[in-house]
Amino acid sequence: MYSQSPFFVRFRSSRFAPSARVSWLWLVPGISLILLALAIILWPELLAYLVAGALLTAGLVLTAWGWAMRQATRRQAHQPAEYKVYPGEPY
Repeated sequence: MYSQSPFFVRFRSSRFAPSARVSWLWLVPGISLILLALAIILWPELLAYLVAGALLTAGLVLTAWGWAMRQATRRQAHQPAEYKVYPGEPY
């Protein structure tokens, strides 16, 4: 039914046999989180740095996004609206 769609992805016939490459997509983040948890247990101040870094990054991203939206609003306010009406065409 959807085989001709550009968004259709055909998987293997067996649903429960993932390839070795797909399994690494789950293993690497899992091992990384375990190592991060062990590092936080060994060095508790690391958690404070991680939280502070995440909050700083979120603050910088939100500030930059808000500034960009403000600049876009200002640019739009200074551009006059342009309406083109061609004769013979309905509105």
